[in-house]
Amino acid sequence: MVIKELKLHNFGVYAGDNIFEFTSNQPVVLVGGMNGRGKTTFLEAILLSLYGQNSFAYHESKMRSYGQYLKSYINIADGSNEASLELFFSIDASESENYRIKRIWNGNSQRIKEEISVYKNDEYNSFLTENWPMFIENILPSRLSNFFFFDGEKIAELAVEDTDTQMKDSIRTLLGISVLDVLSNDLGRIISKLSKKNENNQNLMEIELLRDNKDNLESELKTVELSIVDKKVELEDKIKELDALQSEYRSKGGDVVKQREDLYQKKIALTTKINQSKDVLINDAASELPLFMVKNLLLEIEDQSLLEQEKKMLEMTLYQMKYMLKRFEEECPEKSDTASDFIDYISVNAESGNVKEIYRLSDTNIFRLQNMLAEGLEAKVNDTQKHLIHLNRCIKESSQLESYLSVDIDEKAISRIYKNIKLVEEKINSIDVELVLLEEKYRSTNSQFITVNAEFKRKVESYLEHVELGDDTDRIMKYSQIVTNILDVYKVRLQKRKVSVVAETMTACYKKLANKKNLISHIVMDEETLDLKYINIDGNEVQKSSLSAGEKQLMVISLLWAIAICSKRKLPVIIDTPLSRLDSNHRETLITSYFPNASEQTIILSTDTEITDEYYTMMKENVGDEFTLIYDDNSKSTSIRKGYFVEGKVC
Repeated sequence: MVIKELKLHNFGVYAGDNIFEFTSNQPVVLVGGMNGRGKTTFLEAILLSLYGQNSFAYHESKMRSYGQYLKSYINIADGSNEASLELFFSIDASESENYRIKRIWNGNSQRIKEEISVYKNDEYNSFLTENWPMFIENILPSRLSNFFFFDGEKIAELAVEDTDTQMKDSIRTLLGISVLDVLSNDLGRIISKLSKKNENNQNLMEIELLRDNKDNLESELKTVELSIVDKKVELEDKIKELDALQSEYRSKGGDVVKQREDLYQKKIALTTKINQSKDVLINDAASELPLFMVKNLLLEIEDQSLLEQEKKMLEMTLYQMKYMLKRFEEECPEKSDTASDFIDYISVNAESGNVKEIYRLSDTNIFRLQNMLAEGLEAKVNDTQKHLIHLNRCIKESSQLESYLSVDIDEKAISRIYKNIKLVEEKINSIDVELVLLEEKYRSTNSQFITVNAEFKRKVESYLEHVELGDDTDRIMKYSQIVTNILDVYKVRLQKRKVSVVAETMTACYKKLANKKNLISHIVMDEETLDLKYINIDGNEVQKSSLSAGEKQLMVISLLWAIAICSKRKLPVIIDTPLSRLDSNHRETLITSYFPNASEQTIILSTDTEITDEYYTMMKENVGDEFTLIYDDNSKSTSIRKGYFVEGKVC
């Protein structure tokens, strides 16, 4: 499907006749306009042309009626009070099938009614006119249209949520499950209708009660599931708010205020340690420590003193020997000469006899000197060095504390932030409790559902075993129930078989877009819930909360791209505000990898701050048709000009 032309007459901000003609074969179409100039109106015009009251834009508008929705888009500038849309498109590249659908409505009547005309190959086609909703659903189901025509702001919203219910329903439509759901519901209504005809049948009454109970429990399960998703989103928002408050608290010195008293006490203790260390060092300096500076001299004194000591001992020995010689001469006069000569020989030849006495240290002092030189002095020096290192460390720490404590702090602001932190923490705790209760309720309700559903199936099977085949009503009920059971099994198997293809395609799309190629190895989609899991190269799950806002948006875009591919439908892609909330790196990725490959025709509705000069140059080779939406303040209306931002800086 390729859009060839869109005509708007008095539609929204477009007064009079306005025509978009798409003639280029290049895949990208640029429609530039400032906010409020008609970009979103362009998207809604496409949706309204194709789907009418089945458009998701109408359902999201929350208008009470389709007539009110149509009336809200009538531009009354020319006074006609009439609006129309005309969309011209081809189904395939050969252009053998061209279609033109025209919708006209007038706001003068009390009840607004639109007129629809459909032309095939320029000829009016009454069948298509009468059956257009059915026809367009075969080309592009309305449930899938939001994967091809979407708002960048919506992507940003989806990025902070889990796969929402609407998207899951759309995925089920893609997989063909929704059709089976419709069939199951239709069969259920048939069975319910036939059951009412047999109200007197006790078994059927029990079956119907079980069915109602089962349906109610299933509805309750969905409600609880949605509540859990909402609470998780709320919890994530509050955690982000808490992180921001805590960061602000720290930046303003909140930690200092919180710890100030402890820090003061620590400062006092450090001051005491510093003074004690100084006292120790002073005492060391007043003791023998300074002698370490003259250690070599002390060693010389030690050597000299030992020689002097040796001389004294020799003198004492000679004195004793002379005393003994005198007694020996008295007792043995004949032998005294020899002994006298020997003592004289010792006196003359003893080395110490030539030692000059300088220090005259006592034995006690020599011993103290030797002990000090051997161990005491070195140990004292080591102890002093340790005390000095400890003192310097304490002084440095004390200085840091002093600097920390001298910070100028706005305690009122900190007090306010602290109160907000406590409020958010309380809210987080409250949400956690609510989540626990909701999850418990879900488990309890699911357990009840499983029990009731099993009992329902057992009752049905028991009833069908006794059904008489001759009774048409019972026979229809029997086979309707059999088909329903078969469909339930088939849906599960079909979904399991197809979700892996979607997940693999999404993985490939994400890797084309991702800046961090190694962050996520592959993506897994739950076969039953359709929830997504992101797996890293180590096989571990990457929590969605750990991804940046840009990475989350890329995940959503990857899913949209994958679904478009898996649909195997050649359809245009229209993106309103495509680069919303994305940083420059992620914008470049989308421009170079996604836009040219999203579809055979990708229409981008952008402001000048999204597709700038730089980005325009990067994608120029893939750009065909270009338009600028020009707003006239006098007429309060928008007109169309060729070229991208012809009034601005871009071509």
